Amino acid sequence: MELPLTSRVYLLAYNTDKGRLTCNGYLGYVLRAAALTELVQLGALSDDDGKPRAANTKVTDPLLAEVLREIASAPKPKKWSWWVHRGQTPLFRAVQQRLADDRVITTERYRILGIFPATRVKLHEHRTVARLRSTVSHTLNGGTADPGDAALTALAATGEIRIAISRAQVRQYAKRLESLTRQAGPALPALRKVIRDHHAANESSPG
Repeated sequence: MELPLTSRVYLLAYNTDKGRLTCNGYLGYVLRAAALTELVQLGALSDDDGKPRAANTKVTDPLLAEVLREIASAPKPKKWSWWVHRGQTPLFRAVQQRLADDRVITTERYRILGIFPATRVKLHEHRTVARLRSTVSHTLNGGTADPGDAALTALAATGEIRIAISRAQVRQYAKRLESLTRQAGPALPALRKVIRDHHAANESSPG
């Protein structure tokens, strides 16, 4: 069974060697961009002067349907970057919970130093991530890719999932990634802006 793009992005960010997720603090933004991208591919969203416009399209995936409902019910149009930024934590939790419900992962709540709450994630089948990394590598190297694989690769690069695509690879395959990003649609440039702003805010924070 083909996993939704959001689930594939989540799993791609999992470090199988260390048994934990990477992209701490901003993976939720990448998942939001993945959801928006998948909605574009389904014909449920289109770009209207730099803002997503919802179409009257039935979406069966409940997580995507909720994102579409948010956009359709907004009192006025918002930029793509606004929707990438909005609700990133709830979507992250929903994607994680769905993977747990499907027994792809197991989650365990614990406290760091006995104080700070955190979640430990265990992946049941490492080969699931290995297949995703192979797909990204094949696509990056110019292999024929369907829209979902192209979007996954573009999201990995733009979303700074370094466990899948290193900085050196981003530079090496710049032209290929530019093409894949353009193919993936307007949520990708929005994601780049949101992550850039996220890093800038962290760098300017005291301490």
